[in-house]
Amino acid sequence: MDNEALSARLKAFALMLKFGHDLFDAKDFRSAAALAVSNSRSLLNFRTASLLELADGKAQVIAQYGQPEPNVHSRLALLQERLALSLVPGEEPQILTRKNGLSPELAAGNAVYCCCFLRPPANTAGTEFSFLWLLEYEKEIPAYVPNTVKLLAASVSEALHYQRLCKNGLWKVKRHVKRNWIRAALFVFLCALMFLPVSESATAEFTLKAPVVTCANAWFDGQIARCLVQDGEIVKKGDPIVEFDTAQLSYRLASAQGTLRELEAELALEQQNAFTDEARLGKVKLLAARRETARIAVDEAKWYLEHSRICAPADGLLVLADGRAEQLAGKAVRTGDKLFEVFGGEGMAAEIPVDERDASILRGVFSVTLYLHTAPETAIPAEIREVSRYPELTERKTFCYMVRAELAPGAESGMRYGMRGIAKLSGGKVTLGYRLFKSALLYFREW
Repeated sequence: MDNEALSARLKAFALMLKFGHDLFDAKDFRSAAALAVSNSRSLLNFRTASLLELADGKAQVIAQYGQPEPNVHSRLALLQERLALSLVPGEEPQILTRKNGLSPELAAGNAVYCCCFLRPPANTAGTEFSFLWLLEYEKEIPAYVPNTVKLLAASVSEALHYQRLCKNGLWKVKRHVKRNWIRAALFVFLCALMFLPVSESATAEFTLKAPVVTCANAWFDGQIARCLVQDGEIVKKGDPIVEFDTAQLSYRLASAQGTLRELEAELALEQQNAFTDEARLGKVKLLAARRETARIAVDEAKWYLEHSRICAPADGLLVLADGRAEQLAGKAVRTGDKLFEVFGGEGMAAEIPVDERDASILRGVFSVTLYLHTAPETAIPAEIREVSRYPELTERKTFCYMVRAELAPGAESGMRYGMRGIAKLSGGKVTLGYRLFKSALLYFREW
């Protein structure tokens, strides 16, 4: 080997060392990729070159020769990205021409390509990305290029992986190393959380009512003449509350009594001659039957008059069905219509409709705490007294079990009948997993 050839090789070797040193000293990953393409021109003598990154089944140009920033939307970049996805990674550089698969667009101007995949360093194996180096030549590739590219590829790959993983984002390396451990720890934590015991609970809206409610209904069809007591007043048992219009009933009683007197007089007359006349004896029996019918009509009219005044069935607070006495007066009612209620008893009770989907809490021992809408910050203790054995259809068109709870003595201070709030029912312990599964199952069954 002559001195001139030796000098050229030593110069090339020095350029390679400087080439790798410059890549490691680049300020960031983008700068290192641009230096890898631009500084290799003096060693490889290509016409143009590009560096691509492959990740998640996609390819993107990250550096182009002679360009400070790659034009990723150019026609050339799109063609090179499509080419990169069609190549199979290998150890040796691949030579592509029009004859062995290079597209006519890339092969324009007698272009040929040297394609080199950059192998990751051993300590970065398993990364989710890789790099491809594309070198474009005119007509043919010089003989020294494949070997030189292989030598440079080691430095380029090590520097780019270092810049990509370490220098610009050390936390990404740590995340990649610890990712599986974090996932495993999170999975174990979630599994343990499913067995965490929690109290089975349910919420429902309650209404404050009297412990004893007595209802008064209309005995017969008719018209209310007047209401004697105003809504919200305290009444005693036997106090008259509502009176029916009795004018028609009085006429009916007078008519029935007149008919009865007439039949009794006629019957008395016929009975005087009934002992000798068989025909008259039959007529006496018929008149006696009619007299009994008239007497029944009189008793019926008296019954209606006796029940035309409805009195308070118990001591307590009067609650009219229509709200005010003026609205009840003159109203026509039918048999069984509710006229008023009397709230009695000591203390207050809460009526809690529990939806069927939450009825599992009613199977065992449970407690209830009340929170009024007017004072949501204050918890009101209550004691369960009664739970209905079957669900009832509520005003909201849902079937609910009625739970009745009495407030603790003295807790009703400042409260009024009809106040509403939220009742929290707490039952026994269940696992969190069961509770979540139950909620999800009920939700999806509604669809």
